[in-house]
Amino acid sequence: MAAEQSNYVAPCPYELCDGGGMIVDWDANESYRCRCWPEQVQRRRSRRLSREIPKRFRNIGFEREPLPSIARTAPDVVRAVRRFCDRIDEMLDRGEGMWFLGSPGTGKSHLAYLISQAALAANRSVAIYTGPRLLDEIRRTYDDDTPGATLDLIDRLTNVELLHVEDLAVARPTDWVLEQLYNIVNGRYENEKSIVFTCDLTGDAEEGSGAIDPRWLARHITDRNFSRLVEMCGDPQMLFGADNRQAVYKPHAWES
Repeated sequence: MAAEQSNYVAPCPYELCDGGGMIVDWDANESYRCRCWPEQVQRRRSRRLSREIPKRFRNIGFEREPLPSIARTAPDVVRAVRRFCDRIDEMLDRGEGMWFLGSPGTGKSHLAYLISQAALAANRSVAIYTGPRLLDEIRRTYDDDTPGATLDLIDRLTNVELLHVEDLAVARPTDWVLEQLYNIVNGRYENEKSIVFTCDLTGDAEEGSGAIDPRWLARHITDRNFSRLVEMCGDPQMLFGADNRQAVYKPHAWES
């Protein structure tokens, strides 16, 4: 299956070529680039990015658990995600995004992966990373002898049609981290590319309020990153409630 997916050629969205990005005029004995050429080039470049949905989140659906349970506690959020998925091409063409904020174990990742799944099903280019792994990938390019390796990776992360980042606020916000995050966020902002991300920040740690405050993220990733993400993704989709992972936890024999 993996080999089949890697050799898959997306059809031409304009129905002008065979999906390869070139049109052959046999009568004139010449060939030229199709309208879809830039999109095909971008898809080929994006294959070098991480695009695999983790096993736990594969083949999820709105009618399969845990989505019905999430819908009972956050019906408006699930409806918003369903609308996004139903209009996936329109949303990605417009560079619209979505972000999920709340306490751990409330379904943020399931909802975000529904969007990535819809984008992949629509043959759109997708990159999927956790926050720490994304930064590790950038660090690794520093050891690459290929000239411009770091810039090439940032360029691909900037131009992929959908960037999905899990746990955006996990990474320690050093100056280097914030600089790389800005390069990616600002690049996507300027090119009107969609981003979907999740975040576990659940309140002001200093005040100990326990309330979900979206502005807390600005203090973690800087105002300039936060401002761009809010314009791209709108208000956060808020998820409250108990940690469902702990609810299904069964103690081991030696713990009882």
